[in-house]
Amino acid sequence: MAEEHATAGRAIAVRRVVFNRAVIELGAMAVLAVIYNTVRAGGGGNEALAMAHARDIARIEGWIFHNVDLQLDHWIVGVPVLAVAACYFYALMHYVMTPTILVLSRRRGGWQYWRGYWALVVGSAIALVIYANWPLAPPRLMPELGTIDVMQHFANAGWWGDAASAPRGLGDATNQFAAMPSLHCGWALWCGIQMWGFGKRWWRVGAVAYPLLQTFVVLSTANHFFLDVLGGVTCIVLGYGIVTIIGRVLGKTGEPAPVAEEVPVVSAVTASAAEGVIVPAQVQRQVDDEPATRQLVE
Repeated sequence: MAEEHATAGRAIAVRRVVFNRAVIELGAMAVLAVIYNTVRAGGGGNEALAMAHARDIARIEGWIFHNVDLQLDHWIVGVPVLAVAACYFYALMHYVMTPTILVLSRRRGGWQYWRGYWALVVGSAIALVIYANWPLAPPRLMPELGTIDVMQHFANAGWWGDAASAPRGLGDATNQFAAMPSLHCGWALWCGIQMWGFGKRWWRVGAVAYPLLQTFVVLSTANHFFLDVLGGVTCIVLGYGIVTIIGRVLGKTGEPAPVAEEVPVVSAVTASAAEGVIVPAQVQRQVDDEPATRQLVE
């Protein structure tokens, strides 16, 4: 009998762990991360097509590419301290800020967290579809366009080599032709939206500063075109839009329920008396004293 109770207790404990909400959330995020890295690592075979797409992007951007992308790229090379800082920012912040803000959002809970969680999942899934079907070389791999690979130029200052933020020797393990959309900027926008919802002034300063800094970094280091930035932003905005619509349909948006109209005490008591309901003595005295109070005021 004791063994049966022990077995039942273990089964209940296992079910609690397996079906724990945190475990499910982390599991879903882990699956997404595996798919993300698999797609990014396995989609870089068509180099010629990726470079052709890069030429198309540069041509479409036109004035923006020559007067924003290229100018930032050439300018930052001449400021080594800032260039190295930008390289570290690109290599680190993408992988530090996003999980940090996700954990902080979860601690606050509620609709803001759930909307953010699923917006991140949906937006990243949209980006993965694009990575798998539309390869794009980053501008740093297109010297024919006049770009300079800033991270390679300052590789001695960090762990990266000629594969952007990938450590030396691991360049073949990542897909360098997955520049569209820029999830560096997409996830930075996601962090900004979540931080803005935290409410405090310093969080809102960070909510604006972080996406802008990430945009400056990816452009100046020639890791992304300006249109890649817009692509990443679009994926996350679509993620929030889809999740918000579904949340409203399911009634999960966390919007406060309408406040019920207050019923005057006298009316409630009168109605109760008419229905033969016994009225508490304290309330009855309040009703009885009301005419005298009104006369005194008059």
